[in-house]
Amino acid sequence: MEKNITPDSVISALMNHAKTSDSDFPVQVFPAKMQRIILELNTTCGFPIDYTASAMIAAISVAIGNTHRIEVKRNWQESAIVYIAIVGRPGDCKSHPLTFVMRPLVNADWKNNQEFQKKHCEYQQAVAMSRKERISVGLDEFPKEPKRLRYLVSDVTQEGLSAIHSHNPRGLCLWVDELSAWFKNFTRYNTGSEEQFWLSAFNGSTTMSDRKNCQNSIFIKRPFISVVGTIQKRLLTELANGERAANGLAQSSFALLRGH
Repeated sequence: MEKNITPDSVISALMNHAKTSDSDFPVQVFPAKMQRIILELNTTCGFPIDYTASAMIAAISVAIGNTHRIEVKRNWQESAIVYIAIVGRPGDCKSHPLTFVMRPLVNADWKNNQEFQKKHCEYQQAVAMSRKERISVGLDEFPKEPKRLRYLVSDVTQEGLSAIHSHNPRGLCLWVDELSAWFKNFTRYNTGSEEQFWLSAFNGSTTMSDRKNCQNSIFIKRPFISVVGTIQKRLLTELANGERAANGLAQSSFALLRGH
């Protein structure tokens, strides 16, 4: 007697397979379609379940952005901001699951960039015209410079990040393949530390940035910047020592360890 194959039966079979793996990640918290992706990637590509699931949390976080918040108590709201470190030994297949999950956001950013380039070219052409010429061809009298919409940032300074965020109030995700480099670059452009900035960003604290010799200030009432990346267990232990162990930066990250 033939047995019909349904999506539910496939997920059930994959769930039974996952129970025999060394991952205790509660994949059942995800919708059924996401569970299927996580478990099938584990079966077909060998992607560790906890790595793929953690990457999905980061992707979901930036997709939600500032559109929703949870009110824990009166006057106490929490956003979907997450700091996630995918921790493992060299060769543990940390980067591939993250790259796979982030692909839709990368594609969206690529399309937005193509549209931005087109609009920016039109803007430059309009600016090159005289006011009278713009009016005669039906263009805006005072052209507005287009803004590039995006979800992801990578190698960016604190000032640059604030400027990008001001154009993308929905929120951003800092995607760093090697988190150890991100930590070490905190003092790349100045003698101070950016750790306090990232601690404040994790809490969603209001950000104000005043540039030197500039009348325009950047004011972000509800910052939303999630952080995700990979790191080796040994390097994570080294970076968690010293002042970072006391200021809460290391503790603010949700780290998943695999192996010993």
